[in-house]
This record gives sequence, C-alpha cells and structure tokens, in this order.
Amino acid sequence: AVGVFPTGPKPGTVFRDCPDCPEMVVIPKGTFMMGGTPAEHKWFTGKMGGKQKFMDWEKPRHKVGVGYSFAVGKFEVTKGQYAKFVDDSGRSDGDGCYVFDEKWKKEAAKNWRSVGYEQSNDHPVACVSWNDAKAYAKWLSGQTGFKYRLLSEAEWEYAARAKTTTMRHW
Repeated sequence: AVGVFPTGPKPGTVFRDCPDCPEMVVIPKGTFMMGGTPAEHKWFTGKMGGKQKFMDWEKPRHKVGVGYSFAVGKFEVTKGQYAKFVDDSGRSDGDGCYVFDEKWKKEAAKNWRSVGYEQSNDHPVACVSWNDAKAYAKWLSGQTGFKYRLLSEAEWEYAARAKTTTMRHW
C-alpha cells in the first residue's frame, strides 16, 4: 500500500498514520531506467529457462521520471493487519488460492487464513488477490483519512531499484 505525498515529509522519513497501520517510508522524486538490463534478460532466459516473450514485455528499457515523492510500505502488509481489515469490513476469505506444484493450480481449501504452511500474525499476508489488496488500501484510506493505493508498476520498480542500475540492488 502506498500514500502519495506531493509535499510533506522529506525523503527517508518513516511514519505510521495509526498504531495498527503499516510503517511507511518516504521515497524521493527522481528518474530511473525501467525494464530489465541485458544481463537480467540473459540470466532469466538462459540460466533460469524463462521465456523470451516475458523479457520482451520489459523492452525497450527506457527512462522514467517519478515527479513526486511518495510513501511506500516499509514492509509487506502482515497477516495481522489484513485480519483487522477483514474483521472490520466483513470481506470474504476468498474462493481459493493458486499454488505451484509442478504447475499452477487453484486449491479451494486454501486462503489467506490457511495458506498451507505455518504463519503468525507478524508474517506477510499471503494468498490475497489484486482486488483484495485494492480493497485493503481503500479501507486503510477510510481508517486514516489519508489516500492509500497500490503502487504503479513504475513506482514499484523505482522504489525497489533504490537508485541501483545492477541486476540486484546489492
């Protein structure tokens, strides 16, 4: 979840809008090269056996500007934070979860409460859809009075790359 702040806290500021809200960090405005590098493409299609058509979606690599600072969750939304949303909103647990076992398949008995492995409320929530995540952000906006929404693809890649130009941020 992300809150957009055209003006406000300076980059690097960490905050919460409420005691149970996700911890947020302010990301500065700036530019970056969006899309995988040739080394990433070679690694994905060669070593990992990935399909070239997926790499073609990232081409051509191009410069993108993010002309505003914004805040992004410092960590993933936790199972406990998501549970509060479900309890408050009455949202259903869903109709299953996609799992990978030699191939992707939907298992109706699995959902965010029961993903098939042990989880505490401090673990990242799993087995939620894009629509579930959007609903969580909308609910969080109503709880705090601040605008929360999901990151755009460009915002996510900009924050994840953290000014690096290499295949991995480290």
